[in-house]
Amino acid sequence: MSSTSACESIDAERNEVFNLVNRTRAENGLPQLKHDVILDIKADNWAQKLRNVCSLSHSKLSDGAPKQWLKLGENVGYGGTIAQIHGAYLDSPGHRANILDPAYNSMGTAAVWGDCDGQHRVFTVQVFMKS
Repeated sequence: MSSTSACESIDAERNEVFNLVNRTRAENGLPQLKHDVILDIKADNWAQKLRNVCSLSHSKLSDGAPKQWLKLGENVGYGGTIAQIHGAYLDSPGHRANILDPAYNSMGTAAVWGDCDGQHRVFTVQVFMKS
């Protein structure tokens, strides 16, 4: 049993979120982020909450984060596809800054589907950490 089995995110979709971030970082000459399972669980729990209330808000960053964190950041969004949300993140200065912050060295991700306001949407959460 994997350590992320309690997560609702499907591994392939979580990996799509993760890989899009690392591809964007590579295109901008930045090192790849390491995958952090504890941050995956944090991201997944928050994505489920966002889906359940059909709204966007940020978590309390330190809740559920590994004890060794020095800096944390978070992107939250929803849309029709993971790629569309990633594009929206890149078009937003604050979200883009998190993705391209050279201080971060690891991240956790989530992608949780749900029906809100009559639309089937995916909620993504990216949690960045410098340790």
